[in-house]
Amino acid sequence: MPHRPAATRRTAIGATLGALLVATGCDLDDLDPRGGPVPAGSPTAPPVDADTALVAEVVADLDATIAALPHARSLGDLPDALIALHLTHRAALTDDPAPAPGTGGRRLAYAPALRRVRTLERAHQGRLDDACLAAGSGALASLLASMSAAVAQRLASVSTAVPR
Repeated sequence: MPHRPAATRRTAIGATLGALLVATGCDLDDLDPRGGPVPAGSPTAPPVDADTALVAEVVADLDATIAALPHARSLGDLPDALIALHLTHRAALTDDPAPAPGTGGRRLAYAPALRRVRTLERAHQGRLDDACLAAGSGALASLLASMSAAVAQRLASVSTAVPR
């Protein structure tokens, strides 16, 4: 009786690769070079990513917060520091150029301006917290959480601001 060798190394590697290919469910249609991108308006287009819509909402909220910040000489550099913080956050979320902060917002005396800043920033921080919880991506949730923490830290300094 002739001796038949057990499976060769080549046979074992080929069988393993074949099994791996079958197990991963490789679909040959995905490899078709004729398939191009699906137009956005097409009924077969994928839905807009929930995180993309969430980022758009957060950017709109940042723009609204910047526009609503009061400009009061009695607050010193506080409004400018908050605007700089929000513009940094906006840049982290989008490649769009930031809108130039105008002199929007209301000119108020110290106490009403400080109350307005606290109210705006607390509301903005709350929306960041909500967005963080709604994020589907861990990286986006982490970014939104750090943005919320930065606003909270700035709020702590606002709470201890003293009039000049």
